[in-house]
Amino acid sequence: MRYRVAPSFLERMLPITRNSFCATLALMTVSWGSALCNLMEIFHSPNANPSTDTKITTSPPNHYQRNLSVNDVMLLIRTVVKTSNGSVTLSYGQEYEEVVNKSTILVAEEFIVLMKFKNDGKMGTFRQILSLSERNNFLLLLDTPANIVSLFQMMRKALLKTHLTRWLLLMEGSDADNSVIKLQEFVNEGTQVVPFVKTFDGHMVYFLPSVNPDGVTQFMNKGKWESSKDLKETFSKDPQQNLYNLSGRKFRVSIKEVLQIVNIGRHFPDGSVELLSGLDVEIINILSSALNFTYKAFIPQDNVWGDALPNGNVTGIIGMVARREAVIGASVLSISASRLRVVDFTCPYITGMYLLMSRSPKEKNRALAVLSPFQLQVWIGITLTVLLIGPIVYLISYVVNKYVTIDGKAIDYQWFHLNMFRNVVNQGNFILEESLQVRVVLAFWFLFCLINAALYSGMLTAVLAIPAYETPIDFLRDLPRATKEGFTVGTIGDSNYETFFKTATEGIFKQTWDLFNHEDRSRSFVKSAFEGVKRVLEEKFVFITSDNYGTLFKVVFGKERIYLSKERFLPSHVGFACQRGSPIIDALTLILLKMKEGGIMDRVTDEYINNVPLDPSARTVVVEKKSASITLTHLQAAFYIFCIGTSVSTTTFLMEMITFSRIRRK
Repeated sequence: MRYRVAPSFLERMLPITRNSFCATLALMTVSWGSALCNLMEIFHSPNANPSTDTKITTSPPNHYQRNLSVNDVMLLIRTVVKTSNGSVTLSYGQEYEEVVNKSTILVAEEFIVLMKFKNDGKMGTFRQILSLSERNNFLLLLDTPANIVSLFQMMRKALLKTHLTRWLLLMEGSDADNSVIKLQEFVNEGTQVVPFVKTFDGHMVYFLPSVNPDGVTQFMNKGKWESSKDLKETFSKDPQQNLYNLSGRKFRVSIKEVLQIVNIGRHFPDGSVELLSGLDVEIINILSSALNFTYKAFIPQDNVWGDALPNGNVTGIIGMVARREAVIGASVLSISASRLRVVDFTCPYITGMYLLMSRSPKEKNRALAVLSPFQLQVWIGITLTVLLIGPIVYLISYVVNKYVTIDGKAIDYQWFHLNMFRNVVNQGNFILEESLQVRVVLAFWFLFCLINAALYSGMLTAVLAIPAYETPIDFLRDLPRATKEGFTVGTIGDSNYETFFKTATEGIFKQTWDLFNHEDRSRSFVKSAFEGVKRVLEEKFVFITSDNYGTLFKVVFGKERIYLSKERFLPSHVGFACQRGSPIIDALTLILLKMKEGGIMDRVTDEYINNVPLDPSARTVVVEKKSASITLTHLQAAFYIFCIGTSVSTTTFLMEMITFSRIRRK
């Protein structure tokens, strides 16, 4: 690779006299006039399609002699520079190295950047060619027709964007006509390419690309090119200034059926499907009307959204667009880095965040509500204290009566124990003890019982007044606890959701990916969002989705049945996928931006979310009215305790009767 830039054009300019200039001009006029007569016989129609109507003859049969000269190259370059007021990159192959090296004019011109390349079939060579071609600059490619076709074939295979580059292809030879036809297969829509063919009789013929209603690029024969023609109207337009009237173009749209986003009807013999309704369908119809194009919808064979895989394959809707089997990809496609490697996206028309969807937390059972004010450790401490305080007070009273007062008063142990329990449940104390030591212990015991009773009463009132629910799943850090409780973590398979967690290498996202069921993918990865929300309602399932889906499903299935987490942990941007370098991206983006600025997008979105029909299962859900009064549900624990006590007492009484009967018989 070498680059040569001359210091000055004016310093190398040779003086040309008026007579020599007039003579040269007259000679060129005669030559062009003779060539024009020959071209009228060669080209039957100036707008003919070379693939169907025109046969280009660049050299006589069975004879080939190179007739491209430096003057031809300079004539084309000077016209381009005059039109664009910019520089030109001249890339030439090995076959033309000798011609360029012998030309002092090409070496001296300051507005010409020379770049020699070798067509070795490597993408690095092609990228080096594009490296010097900046925006609004021209790239003149001088090489054999076969090498030129090979370069564009590599560009198509690598999905490289070149719609900002102005390509001028200068070809000659007997196979130039076939090369122009072959180029049609590899030139993407929006790529600015003008082939120039030098015929054997010395004339220059040029072609302009045109796209038919079916989206096929064809080169239209524009006849003989003259240096005086201005290329501004046909070639030098800013590629960003596209015409936003597609004149009835027919597009293929790749879609996937999604609840309330894309609803599909009939299937036709050609593989297309009927689009009935949905949010994306409504937006596509608005774009079709605004830009004047028609479309047919097709479903990918694998029926997934798709992505670029590490092995180089591209699946689903993204694959159809990347392989140019479809012009537009729809069905709420999230924009991601992996997808942007193979397709382009319009501006986002829906934005959201990822969240966790689970069933609404159920109300806890009130059967053991009387135990809920205190934790287990507190209950154990109170029980042990009650069991020990009776013997302690009895022992103190016994020692005092025996060794201090020495009155010989009898002390009943069971009576002490019963009164200690009476104090716990606020039933008073019937112990008549005159000793100061026992009274001091009882004073502190009464204070202990009062504090516990007040706390228990207040907490029990709060528990019964405010319903207690299961702990909700609000954060990603709650997922390990949820899996221990029997929940399964899942999301939509082969989607952007799965790709994000799969590619995480550390942190909470990697930990979340490890919680998925990888042994049985059907347990964690569902085929659609509708299937995911169904599993949320029918089993213990945590569904990772977007907040837009969450809002929609709460309307469809009932807001009382679905719980959305408080944490929103990843932004989600939805756009339409288009082919790499497609010129219609700017047109689609412009209309989408106008829809968002005018509030049309919000109106369409709200209309589909708020007017979506309820699922039949949502109509059967009966919302229980809450009552402010005490019900049997609140008091069931008291009845349970009373029944348990009665049962224990009855059992004890029966055992005593049986034991007493046996003793009497003996």
